[in-house]
Parts: sequence; C-alpha cells; structure tokens
Amino acid sequence: MAADSAVILVGDDPAALHAAIAPVRKRLSRRGWSCKVNAPFIAVFAPSGGRLDITGGLDGHGVLVGEIFDGAGAALAPEARGVLGCRPLAEARARAVCSDYWGRYLLIRRSAGEVAILRDPSGAIDCVVWRRGGVTFVATGADDVIDPWLPESSGIDWGEVAALIRRPGEHRHRLPLTDLTPVAAGELRTIGTAGGRSQQIWRPADVYRRRDANEPPDLKAAVVLAVTALAGSRRWVAELSGGLDSAIVAAALSIDQRAKVAAWVNHYVDHREGDERDYARAVARHHGVVLTEVRREGLRLNAQRLEAGADAFRPASNDIDPDYNDDIAERIEALEAWGSLTGQGGDAVFFQMPTLLVGLDEIWERRLGARAEVLHSISRWLRRPLWLTALAREWREEVRHRAAWTHPWLEDLKSVPPAKALQVSALAFCQTFQGPAVRSRRGACVNPLLSQPVMEAGLALSSVDLTWGGRDRAAARAAFADDVPSLILDRRSKGELGAYYGQAVVHRLPFLREFLLGGALAQAGLIDPALDARLTRDHLLWRGGHSELLSLAQTEAWVRRWRDRLGRRRI
Repeated sequence: MAADSAVILVGDDPAALHAAIAPVRKRLSRRGWSCKVNAPFIAVFAPSGGRLDITGGLDGHGVLVGEIFDGAGAALAPEARGVLGCRPLAEARARAVCSDYWGRYLLIRRSAGEVAILRDPSGAIDCVVWRRGGVTFVATGADDVIDPWLPESSGIDWGEVAALIRRPGEHRHRLPLTDLTPVAAGELRTIGTAGGRSQQIWRPADVYRRRDANEPPDLKAAVVLAVTALAGSRRWVAELSGGLDSAIVAAALSIDQRAKVAAWVNHYVDHREGDERDYARAVARHHGVVLTEVRREGLRLNAQRLEAGADAFRPASNDIDPDYNDDIAERIEALEAWGSLTGQGGDAVFFQMPTLLVGLDEIWERRLGARAEVLHSISRWLRRPLWLTALAREWREEVRHRAAWTHPWLEDLKSVPPAKALQVSALAFCQTFQGPAVRSRRGACVNPLLSQPVMEAGLALSSVDLTWGGRDRAAARAAFADDVPSLILDRRSKGELGAYYGQAVVHRLPFLREFLLGGALAQAGLIDPALDARLTRDHLLWRGGHSELLSLAQTEAWVRRWRDRLGRRRI
C-alpha cells in the first residue's frame, strides 16, 4: 500500500454506505486499514500508518484529504480544514479554493444526488472515481483492498493499452481500465445518479494568459514558499543528484529543515557521464551536510520486481528505475523518514528544453518589437540559424508530437505561443513524477517544483525570460545565484545515464525476451513482430531503445496484475 492511499465512500443514503462497507470491514482491518472519517453519508478508510491528513467537514457532508496551505504557506488548522470541507463545491467555489489555497489535496463535497471532487492543480495525490450500488467511490491509489468495490463491468481497456505501447513512457490521463474515471490535476469532477460532468478549474495555459507582463512573479520567493511549506518540520530523505534543480530545492530549505534531512542521497554509476558526485559534493559542502553516495550496478529486473510496481491505476512509469526507488524506500524505512524530497519537474517549470521556438515566442509576444539580441542569443545557444523555415519546421513537429496526447491541460492552448505550449506539454508529462513508485509505499514522494506556486511562477514568465541570454533555466540560475555553488550554476552539461541503462538492459535480455514475447500483451496481439529482432545486444547498444523496452515490460506486468485482480474480485 502507498503512503498516500485512501478510499472515500459517499453514499446516496446511509443504508447504501453501510451495505458497501459491512462485507469488507474485516478485510480492511486485516490489511492494516482503519476508518478515518465515519459520518452517516461519508466514510474514509486509509492505512493506519499512512501519511495523509484526513479531515471530515464539520457538517458531515464533506472531507478534505491531504495537505493544504494558504497563500503565505501556512498550513490550515484542523478547524479551518473542517470548515473548508463543509462548504458547497460548485465551479465558483472551486475557483476560489484554487486561488486562495494550494497544496497536495483532494476536496470532496456531497450534495443532493451527487458528489463533487476537486483535485489540486499539482496533481500530487492521484484521484480515480466510480459508482457502484448507490455509492460514489474516490480512490487515491489502486491498493487491492478496493477490488471488491470495483464496478462489476470494469475491465482492461485494450485500446488504451495499445496507446500506451505506441507512446511508451509518456503520461496518459486516460486509464487503461473501463468504468473508472480519472480526475485531472485542477479538475472539478461531479458524479452522481444522473451521470457526471467535468470542469477544468485550473490549467497552465490560463496562468499564462492571465499573467501581468509588467509585474513578473518572484520566482525565488515562490520556490522558497513551496519548499519550506511542504518540507515542514518533518524528517526527509532528500535527493542531491548533482543537477541544478535538486540543488535549488536544497538551497530553498531553511537551516533548521536541512538539519532534519536524514540522508542526502546521490546515486552514481561507473560511467563518466553518469557520475555527478563532484557537483553533489559541492552542494553538500556549501550547506555543511553529509552526502550519502550510492554506487549503482545493473538493474534489478525480474517478474517479481515489476509486479511490485503494478498495483496502480496505470503502468508505473515513475518506477522505471527500480534500483533507485528500492534504495530510497529502504532508507525512508530505516531512517524513519516521512518521505522523499526531490527536484523533479524543474526542467519543465524552469524551462530546460533547448528549442528554437523560444525565438518564435519573442516574435509572437512582441511582434515588430522583437529584439534582435534575443534572437541572436537563442541562435548562439542552440548553434543553429534562426531561419523562419527552421522555426516553422520545429513548430510543426511540436504540434504533431502533442496531437496524440489526451491530457486536459493541452485541450485549450489558444493564444499560447509555441515555446510556452511546449512548456505546458512538458508539465503535463511531469504528472508522471507525481505517480506512484515503490518508494512512495514507505513515505510520501514530494516534488516541490511541481507545486502550484512554482508552476504558476514559471508559467507567468515568458520563455524568453526563463532562458534569458540563451541559457536554459537562466531565470532560476539568476534567482539562486547566491545560494547554489558556481560549479552548478556555470555547468553546461547534464548527467546522462542512457549508456548505463542500455548496458543494464542488455544483461537482462534473456528475461525480457521470455517475459514479453510469451506474455499477456503478445497474447492480445499488441506486440510488434519486429520486437524479436530488437531484443538483441547489438541492436540495443547501437540503436538504443532501452527505455521503450522498460516501459513495455512495465505495461506487461501491469496487464498481468490487473488481469488477475479483475478475474478474482469478489466480496
């Protein structure tokens, strides 16, 4: 079970709620789950040692799940949480909540005949809803305790599985399961006896469209606010990869918070491009902390390990590096930490993507006032001429790439310039990092750079400002120039583990061949006949494709796991 697991049951009437709970109460108890909220119309169950704050509305018709903060970064007191949970949750109220508060939360409110669910804009807590027997179910995770409650008609959606295989490793909002409805980050989903409806309350494009170009946000203040609020006074295992983003998270912590970090962890390999210890050591020295260096050797890749990450509503793309996740999970448990703290998402929110489209944004936003020095710096950064034909070609490729995506954030990009649209699509992909992994079973995995305040600050700055002077993440570098070692700030390269993963997958080819060519996907006719030829050492070393193979193996494990779960569900 995940640290952020919970299931919320909202009955059309008390009798329906009781009928749903009574047959599974012992099952829940045996699995270590307990009742956190018990009202006539609403019940909430979660692991006894879970990490979620759960507060029932004062009137018994709502519930707030997770952490929520005001604009100053102060956590709401229990009474204020209870008040928030007992107010109506129509569109106007949902917009006010997203405007006045932020965090890692779900807000659920019952009214006559329907249930409204608001998922916070960061998407830090998963949310899937369905109806059965006069009860609306809201689940934050796919732990097998929910199996007796799943819709009787639910099954594997093979069309969605095929889509996952066509675009491996990318985040798909839609579920490869029928009769279950995912709630997107920033979405207000209403479901009831008369059906359901959806309103996207928060989307990145709206943040850009509402920006005030004359009063740009304070990027550093947004990062410090988010990092310090989310870290709180808890004990953490913190990632210190050697990259800029994790260094910024470390810098944003207060002195007292850094002292509470139980381990600053750097994973490295015996490939020069994958050994970033010198950079991580510089950050550790700067803050006077001890760095824990973990040497990586191969990948633990077998059917049992893949299955361990398959208890989710989607294949576990966030668990694609099993050794990293296992190591962090073990440290969280051994050090009695609350969870793990990462710098994931910084590449998107600070704009790391090298693209000529930044030049097109300058022209788009300033028209005839476009600055020649900006266009020149972008051309020099990418070492490519900024011809209109090259801009048009890159723009067409970006539009084509995101056309197959299904994320609600990408449904309305009107008046959003090309590089900014690329940033929005990158943020949609970053929802992968908010998904479950084995490390999140031991403690919450918190990514402060994907929090609402930081995303909004990055989105409100133009792509030109974010990359000023022809430099990726230039605004972030400038904001933290006094807090991050110059070795990191001046760094032009980025760690690369492709060769390491390629070698590791080569050593597991016999297992992958048997697992994939004789598995459930092959039986369903979804394995490309050409895969056999690609499962060779020479092909992987010369042409790559290891990440696609790992994603395919995760999908295979997920299908096997859910085929078994759906086949034996019963009350």
